[in-house]
Amino acid sequence: IASGATQQSIVDFAVPGNDRITQLTLRLGAANEAQMDIPLTGHADLSKYSSKSIQPDDKMIYLGLNWTVVKATEQLGIPGTQASKGMTFIKVTLRVDNPLSQQAIPGSPYDYARLKTGNTTAAPRFTDLPVSFDTGETGKTGTITFLIPQDSTAFTLIFLPQSGADQSTTDFQIS
Repeated sequence: IASGATQQSIVDFAVPGNDRITQLTLRLGAANEAQMDIPLTGHADLSKYSSKSIQPDDKMIYLGLNWTVVKATEQLGIPGTQASKGMTFIKVTLRVDNPLSQQAIPGSPYDYARLKTGNTTAAPRFTDLPVSFDTGETGKTGTITFLIPQDSTAFTLIFLPQSGADQSTTDFQIS
């Protein structure tokens, strides 16, 4: 099911007849994945499993390009993948403008992008950010997704130094 979509289905489990349904908990996720425990009380608070997003509008300059962090989202899964146990995904949406008089080729974000939280620095797990930006191109967007420890709230997006370009960073928080 796509993020934000809903689907109604029936899942049937065999349980002893004397068990009260209000005392049962549905656990979603394998033992090695981020799990969701849903008490079957009819009043379960699922907000702790909902994705959280911010729109920081943080700006940075890297390789002569103007980068803006448009959105950052924390979520337990991305299409086709559930986060590992104790981990969560941070999906960073970027907008890039090229004010240069030539095409800019920063290359693959797998090589230059990192996300730091606490003592953990993570490389991307997925990205659809272009590897090059045409002369004068504005508003080009893409995402970089990182897998980081759950319960992290403060992050630093790092673009590593390359080809004579300095490192560039920006901080944001998701709480």
